Amino acid sequence: MAVVALLALAGIAALAQPAEEREDLERVAAEQEINRRIEHFVQMGMEREAAVFMTILERSGMDPAQMVLFFMMAEENEDAAGLMLLMNAMKQKAAAQPVVIDSAGGLWALIVEDGVLYLIDLDAMEVRGSVEYAPRGAPEDDAIWSLLAPMMAGGEEPGGPEAAECREHLHLLWDAFAAYMQDHNGALPGQNWVEAVTPYLETPEPLHCPERPDLEIAYAMNEKLVGALMEEVVEPGESILLFEAALDAPNPVGGPAAVPDEGVHDEGVNVLFANGEVEWLPADEAREMLGFPVGE
Repeated sequence: MAVVALLALAGIAALAQPAEEREDLERVAAEQEINRRIEHFVQMGMEREAAVFMTILERSGMDPAQMVLFFMMAEENEDAAGLMLLMNAMKQKAAAQPVVIDSAGGLWALIVEDGVLYLIDLDAMEVRGSVEYAPRGAPEDDAIWSLLAPMMAGGEEPGGPEAAECREHLHLLWDAFAAYMQDHNGALPGQNWVEAVTPYLETPEPLHCPERPDLEIAYAMNEKLVGALMEEVVEPGESILLFEAALDAPNPVGGPAAVPDEGVHDEGVNVLFANGEVEWLPADEAREMLGFPVGE
């Protein structure tokens, strides 16, 4: 009887787990998925701001053709009233009718025919590509994004594709740091930061760099932020939390001297700031910023 009573109490306690904790876990998972989606667009050649906006539009269920029109119009600085009129007009079109885009890159047409979207260069009168058309969003590997994303790209990512992959890793590491801080009253991990955040990662892959496969951990934590409370960081957007380093250690921690002399990607390094932003910096600039004070 006593055993039954204890089991019953244990069940009640489990059911009584605060709803807030479940909501927090769901929120963290949703944020991680959004960041993965943003990085998917970045790897296609988009600037990060455009990738964030694209992700927002995609999650709203907007038609892909409407998305690309929206971006092209934004580049042309059209007024909001004209934008809304054209977007509304698109909604009234039949699926097989063309959408013409007049942009700085030339005159283009998007035509949907029998479930296929064709991209046509009207200046050269050539079909430049075709993919299966997904009218409501697109899965991770849908070919339509490989066609549309480069049209909205703002130029090559600094450091090349390997650097872009490392920036994706740093975004995932930020998710892990954020989850850790949530469970530790806003405190950052201590000297054993790798062991501390690894449970919050789906895989250990974000800790590695594709350009330096022999290095156990590709990033170092800023020695000034080890064990610090985030609320005590005066300028999170100017304080580097993690940076690409060349320290062969299981839990790399360092300062300006840990930045490789020649950088890692194109004479620079990727850094994660204490506000979650990720950026490529020239090696000298990264060293300078790591010398900044982080607290009061």
